Amino acid sequence: MINIARILLTIAAIQYGLIPPIVDFTESHVFHEAWPPHARFHMVWLLTVGSGLAAYIIYLVWSPARNKRRQLKIASILGAIILGGFFITTSTRGLFGGELADPAHQISILGMDGNLLSFGIAAVLQITAMAIIWVEPERR
Repeated sequence: MINIARILLTIAAIQYGLIPPIVDFTESHVFHEAWPPHARFHMVWLLTVGSGLAAYIIYLVWSPARNKRRQLKIASILGAIILGGFFITTSTRGLFGGELADPAHQISILGMDGNLLSFGIAAVLQITAMAIIWVEPERR
């Protein structure tokens, strides 16, 4: 089961570490003409931190370790922080006037907001992997 958890964590990390830069290094975000330079700065910062952490998570998941379970727990916590940040921001966006997408650049998949669908799938993978890593008894 641990190998399943490793695969799930990897897919989730690819989702939140690779897809956002591909989608957001465009006129919808980083090169959006209406965005002030400081907002662009923060967007690039967020994208590079997220991608860097995702790469580190994949390294933790697949590199050899004396205590692999501990290493997977650390990787799973980091992934949960990234995804948790997205869902906290989503649920509190009304407090600061945020939106999931710019109406001019909104991506809809099967009638759902693309961000919610993509990060929702990653969250399901992440939670499933965490359940395996944190709940399944260790074999000795």
